[in-house]
Amino acid sequence: MRSDDDRRDGEVLGPEHFGWFASADFEHRVGESLRLASHPPCCNVREVAMRLLDGVQIPWTEVCVGTTPAVTAALFAGLAAAAFPRRLATPDMVEVSHKFGLPEIPSLSIILHSSLTDARTRETLRAITAAFSEHRRLS
Repeated sequence: MRSDDDRRDGEVLGPEHFGWFASADFEHRVGESLRLASHPPCCNVREVAMRLLDGVQIPWTEVCVGTTPAVTAALFAGLAAAAFPRRLATPDMVEVSHKFGLPEIPSLSIILHSSLTDARTRETLRAITAAFSEHRRLS
């Protein structure tokens, strides 16, 4: 659902806000490479996060690359920090931007792409769009 490429079509469902998250027992020493859990290279969030770290000259190393469940598991295990959606952060995760002097991650748009046109699919997509709209209204 998130646009990870240069596509310009699709329906914007709303913003996705990010932070740098880790477990409460994650240890990082200034000057050492920041251990990161990240999504695969095709992920826009990964690219943005690494570009930000490089821009402020914070050394980093990937210790886990995978889907959201893999990144979450790495965070829970205290193996790494990650650029992670605020709405998916659990109470066990700690926002560590200030603690480690990490750059702010800009919000990105959640965009719904679909090439399916049958009536049932279009109805489902309208329901998804409405749910996101309602969530944004209540937030």
